[in-house]
Amino acid sequence: MVLPFGALGFIGGTFRALAPPREPIALQRWSIRRVSLALAILAAAFIALFVGAQAFRPVGDVGATPPPCGTGHSMILAAQAVPSAALVPCVAALPSGWRAGGADIATGHSRFWLDSDQAGAAAVTVTLSATCDVSGARPVPSDQPGTRRFDRLLSLHPQFAELRFYTFPGGCVTYQFNFAPGASWLLAGAVHGAVGFMPRALLVDHVRSTGGLALCGRGAACPG
Repeated sequence: MVLPFGALGFIGGTFRALAPPREPIALQRWSIRRVSLALAILAAAFIALFVGAQAFRPVGDVGATPPPCGTGHSMILAAQAVPSAALVPCVAALPSGWRAGGADIATGHSRFWLDSDQAGAAAVTVTLSATCDVSGARPVPSDQPGTRRFDRLLSLHPQFAELRFYTFPGGCVTYQFNFAPGASWLLAGAVHGAVGFMPRALLVDHVRSTGGLALCGRGAACPG
């Protein structure tokens, strides 16, 4: 049987009268305050998600500046990047007209480059790796103690370009010269004093004595 609409209303009112009394529910309406609050909550949620994503994003460029010779943070990062290397290249005394450019320190390599007011930006890039291919390069007397040196001239005119390799136990350092056109190849001689090689053992001792930690790799046993 289908009850008429009026009868349904009467029955609903009767049951409502039997229920305990309560305050009427206020109708939720949009206002400037509620809209502002909702936007603030959305913005906070977006910031939290962004910060969380950044925290778990892989870092490919660990070191932002070329490591100066010493026991600073960048040097320790460079030693961690290639733990087998007995030596770690670093920026020593920059001659006039040369300045530190940038760096890229990540697992497997440590790289930095130097700029010159005459030879141009990134005139020489210095890369530390576990190994390197010296095929086609000729051996020459090394100017860095404890290393063997190999040179491979790529171009002399109109632009000087050369690869220079220093090999040593557990590692290799590559100098990649790429001068601006017209710059003299004689400017390459300044790099000898600009770049130094620091024994990893000194960094291992520093980390152990200052922090009681092991710089895992050559000279420091890794935890099993």
